[in-house]
Amino acid sequence: MAGNSLVLPIVLWGRKAPTHCISSVLLTDDGATIVTGCHDGQICLWDISVELEINPRALLFGHTASITCLSRACASTDKQYIVSASASGEMCLWDVSDGRCIEFTKLACTHTGIQFYQFSVGNQREGRLLCHGHYPEILVVDATSLEVLYSLVSKISPDWISSMSIIRSHRTQEDTVVALSATGILKVWIVTSEISGMQDTEPIFEEESKPIYCQNCQSIAFCAFTQRSLLVVCSKYWRVFDAGDYSLLCSGPSENGQTWTGGDFVSADKVIIWTENGQSYIYKLPASCLPASDSFRSDVGKAVENLIPPVQHSLLDRKDKELLICPPVTRFFYGCKDYFHKLLIQGDSSGRLNIWSIPDTADGQEGDEGLKMTTSMSLQEAFDKLNPCPAGIIDQLSVIPNSHEPLKVTASVYIPAHGRLVCGREDGSIVIVPATQTAVVQLLQGEHMLRRGWPPHRTLRGHRNKITCLLYPHQVSARYDQRYLISGGVDFSVIIWDIFSGEMKHIFCVHGGEITQLLVPPENCSVSTQWSFPCGDWVT
Repeated sequence: MAGNSLVLPIVLWGRKAPTHCISSVLLTDDGATIVTGCHDGQICLWDISVELEINPRALLFGHTASITCLSRACASTDKQYIVSASASGEMCLWDVSDGRCIEFTKLACTHTGIQFYQFSVGNQREGRLLCHGHYPEILVVDATSLEVLYSLVSKISPDWISSMSIIRSHRTQEDTVVALSATGILKVWIVTSEISGMQDTEPIFEEESKPIYCQNCQSIAFCAFTQRSLLVVCSKYWRVFDAGDYSLLCSGPSENGQTWTGGDFVSADKVIIWTENGQSYIYKLPASCLPASDSFRSDVGKAVENLIPPVQHSLLDRKDKELLICPPVTRFFYGCKDYFHKLLIQGDSSGRLNIWSIPDTADGQEGDEGLKMTTSMSLQEAFDKLNPCPAGIIDQLSVIPNSHEPLKVTASVYIPAHGRLVCGREDGSIVIVPATQTAVVQLLQGEHMLRRGWPPHRTLRGHRNKITCLLYPHQVSARYDQRYLISGGVDFSVIIWDIFSGEMKHIFCVHGGEITQLLVPPENCSVSTQWSFPCGDWVT
């Protein structure tokens, strides 16, 4: 229809699921969706049932770098908004229900943690995002516009914030933000709804700075069960503090020299701590850590080595022992409005989610194997269950004799002006097909799928091995001839093709190695550089 600006994307993944090396995990407030961010910049939405069965629902694209953190971002109970941040400073606000990107911004700093802070102004509930990362302050961001409103700054020893927690007060209008700096200094800020409701306020300075000598802090967690304890997890030990005056109550070392990566309170008297290799340990705290006990704070003032040690209560371990590219990401979540679960959720570099349901009445008798995993699912397993199998864009043209797997597409470029899709393959060949017609062929499966040579296509052969990159220069700058296509491969060669005739015009061989990227020089380059063809990561 004329004037219709609606664009409907068509995605053909093929039989292999996209890579999803998980870097962050979040469970939405309603307990119905798990959100995972990955090092490639994509976000995956997983539906989770009451029976804790999980299934991937959607992949969200909007970031150009690794996802560093995720957080809820809406004070309303009838909306499920989340915010994501990437290593390049990007922030996106998403609607989980339909996958829309509602707001986008890019800052000059990288967030490594975001927490949602909800407050009331009269009868209206509003939200702020408290962000920390590679900068010496905490930024307070509007949860709707993603605009930086003000910051929490330090007078004493300003430094990067390793982790933070928000302590809500049920007796006063003042809430507390507790953070630990990279140098082990605990910092405390007081935040009120009046301050939070203001726009562009002056920076707020800390109320207290106290060295607690916790180096390499991984996480901070406030105990919602007692409203009194604070758990600080460092790489080689974890400690519980009294949130009233930040006195040390107990401490636990790492198990067998492993590295801790985070932890949380499972109940008033139990904590769960996890390691970089995917193991998690539940510890029972001594009575001196429990506010309801008569011996509460009885160990305050003692040296660390004289404190009553916590007792290992349970072990949670990954059943899949495959070698991972990077450490798994583990988080603990509990509570939702429809049903109540205490869940430990872990995502790894293979795109797999593992879930353990933590029982309230665990008695530590799970045996040598520990508490059994409740659910496990990967993107590839979800793809394998689909019937019919997910189609690739040129699967019909990439059949290998005596093999169930088609030739892999290793590089591609879409040319909208000609409606053509160019696909480079692992055998060094390049296939040019009409994009829309080819997508329809794969999506509308029928007798036409059996026709040989369908859809119409052209195959270019010149490389001796895998195609690594493709470039259509005219699409970047009109100064280049629209006939030419550039390809690079692992065979150290760059080839210039005439896409209309299929003729190989020129071939260049470099001595530095495989071609990893093809670039068009900017407009302000010299004339001789502008009219040369790009190859590799440089211009010749």
